[in-house]
Amino acid sequence: MQEIKLNEVDDMNFNTLRYVVAVAKERSFTKAAKSLYVSQPTLSQNIQTLETQLGTPLFDRKSYPIMPTYAGKMYIEFAQQVLFSESQINRKINNTISNPRMRIRIGISPSKSALIMPELIYSILEEFPDCIISLEDGKDEHGLFAMLENNEIDVMIGSPVHNNVKYKSQFIANELLLLAIPKAFDFPGKAEALVQKGYPRIRMNQLKELPFIILPLSTFLGETLRLLCEKEAFSPRYSIECSNVQTSYHLAKQGLGIALITELMAVKNPFNGDLDYYALQSGTPQQEVAIITNGDGIMTHPVQRFIELFREGFQHSIK
Repeated sequence: MQEIKLNEVDDMNFNTLRYVVAVAKERSFTKAAKSLYVSQPTLSQNIQTLETQLGTPLFDRKSYPIMPTYAGKMYIEFAQQVLFSESQINRKINNTISNPRMRIRIGISPSKSALIMPELIYSILEEFPDCIISLEDGKDEHGLFAMLENNEIDVMIGSPVHNNVKYKSQFIANELLLLAIPKAFDFPGKAEALVQKGYPRIRMNQLKELPFIILPLSTFLGETLRLLCEKEAFSPRYSIECSNVQTSYHLAKQGLGIALITELMAVKNPFNGDLDYYALQSGTPQQEVAIITNGDGIMTHPVQRFIELFREGFQHSIK
């Protein structure tokens, strides 16, 4: 089988790619033709011509239902990628025609949005005063990925995605996770820890008698806190559960418990008279932060500029 290259797509014809994908889905030339509203001879002839060009059959016509050959499976995957890119390009072009004003649609977690987006949006609007910015900061990461896949946002801030042709990840930084502990809380070794430079380091088991503020297990911070306690052979004591890390931070600030927060939150609230921020002696946990876009690689100038500014601003904040 010849090597398949994207620059050969014009010769192949997008309709032929659709025919191949439809036959693979329907497991029948007749059903595939009906689903695409073309005649069965037209569909069959197109695929036969393609097979001749490639020098190998794409489907085993002796099997019932029809099954793709090994080469066919590879080609079907290629065709799906090309058709996905085509649909993304068409959608973006149509959106540009219907709305000539430049637009940036950004997905980001509520906590990071409140801490970093106001400055970034100010900078973007200074450079692109006619730009419209749509900020989606009310969903979790799963919801943002769904919006990105449905082309409802252009870019999102989240965990890196690997080996997925639908998305392109640009790694930004490893962000430390810290313990926000009310100053009024006392625990073994506190005085010794506070004289250390930087974030004072403690062990989780020094806190086992103190109350925590718990985030849902489905969240990265919620799962991480439980694992850190489990590693030290205790379950966290708590009387407050909440779903938002910003809320957990403010609850800790009121002296109601210990919260696991991100380094960005600590950096943006450095001189806090109610809380001390601690790292862990046994290896402070981190979370990877990345900028994720659709895999087609098509971005407007404002989106590209937002990515540059976010990278610079975030890396500078936690440096």
